Amino acid sequence: MLNQTIFLHIQLNHPVWINPFFYLFIGSSIIYMITYFFKCKQFLNKTNETKLLQQQHVAKLDMVRKDHLEILEKIRIEMLKKEEERSRQWIESEKETLHVLNGVSILLDLNDKMGRVESEKILLVLDEIRNKIENITPIN
Repeated sequence: MLNQTIFLHIQLNHPVWINPFFYLFIGSSIIYMITYFFKCKQFLNKTNETKLLQQQHVAKLDMVRKDHLEILEKIRIEMLKKEEERSRQWIESEKETLHVLNGVSILLDLNDKMGRVESEKILLVLDEIRNKIENITPIN
């Protein structure tokens, strides 16, 4: 017991325990650890906030991209409808043109037939005139 008392007395009277810089070192170490703990906590909170903001921005970009794709799809469908309408109108125009050309062809054929009939009539009349002329004057 005496041994323990001496050991305790030596331990308590050790120069470290009575040195005020030791207590200053311990106090500043504790303050440093507490400050480090709070700084780490702040850093983690900022990191979490940044991740949350990034997720929100990614969600907004996805929404904008989705809207953009929808608008592009609507424009594509509208263009396809317009192209289909143009094709339909072009086909109708071609049909009308063919119909008109067919009518013109028929008219030209009729004109040719009438021209032949008229030519034949004229030739018949000329033949009759020639025959009359030959009958009037005998050929020597």
